[in-house]
Amino acid sequence: MSAPFPKPPFADQRQPMPGKSAAMDPPPDHGEESYKGSGRLTGKKAVITGADSGIGRAVALAYAREGADVLVSYYDEHDDARETQRLIEEAGRKCILVSGDIKDPKQNIVWTVPEGGGGPNYQMM
Repeated sequence: MSAPFPKPPFADQRQPMPGKSAAMDPPPDHGEESYKGSGRLTGKKAVITGADSGIGRAVALAYAREGADVLVSYYDEHDDARETQRLIEEAGRKCILVSGDIKDPKQNIVWTVPEGGGGPNYQMM
């Protein structure tokens, strides 16, 4: 069983945007130890924005543990995104990292699965 959850009050923690998960104390719980999954999304594909850290990372990990391959869209927190990728792949699923500003209408994520199956394809447009 994992250690008990930390209890408030917590020290004030300010970071310039975008923040980094590694700088947080106590470290956030994204379900690494607590969420097991039951295969409800086996064979599915998911695009999750902001999945490099925080709630987005927790959602991406939950989807992976439920059986989905995950495309992680994030701004520029590359270290956090690689950690999310590690967790997803450790769960036995594929993970694609896509860095960019989704507020920019010129940067659209297009993710397709070829006719007849095969691996997912994506492109930033």
